Amino acid sequence: MSASILIAYTTRSGSTKEVAESISATLRDAGFWPDVLPVSEVTALEGRSAVILGAPLYMGSFPKELHRFFARLRDPLSASHPWFFVLGPTTDKPADFDAARRQAEKQLRRYPWFKPTELHIFGGRWSAAHLPFPFSVMSRLPAMKKMPESDLRDWAAIRAWTLSVAQQIKPAA
Repeated sequence: MSASILIAYTTRSGSTKEVAESISATLRDAGFWPDVLPVSEVTALEGRSAVILGAPLYMGSFPKELHRFFARLRDPLSASHPWFFVLGPTTDKPADFDAARRQAEKQLRRYPWFKPTELHIFGGRWSAAHLPFPFSVMSRLPAMKKMPESDLRDWAAIRAWTLSVAQQIKPAA
């Protein structure tokens, strides 16, 4: 396929990177050859048939790298209408998924020019063992020690979502 797809992500503990790589593998199975890069390494969007962005929500906010990415590539992002996936809840409650969507939408209201084709919320992973410094220091706090580890990333749902994105990209390829 001639479609040039970029999957750009930001992550702190590697979970969102793993989802981005899974999306890439599914797109390769569908006949595409996407590039997967951290948002900090993306310098341009020109020439891309499609862009898929991924970010985690941490305590209701996106990482600073995503905000810098939005500032750096405002014009091409406003024209690209990327698909956007967010890793959020680490408990399997519908209310938590609704809250994650509201928080993601609130974060995106800072960028009224940003119009994603779709915003999709997936479950996230919580594991103190995967936190990088300085966040790993917080894992020693008594309240944080009480949080059970969880991984709500639904790989079948991620694959299904990616295949639906692939179907939308194909006509443009």
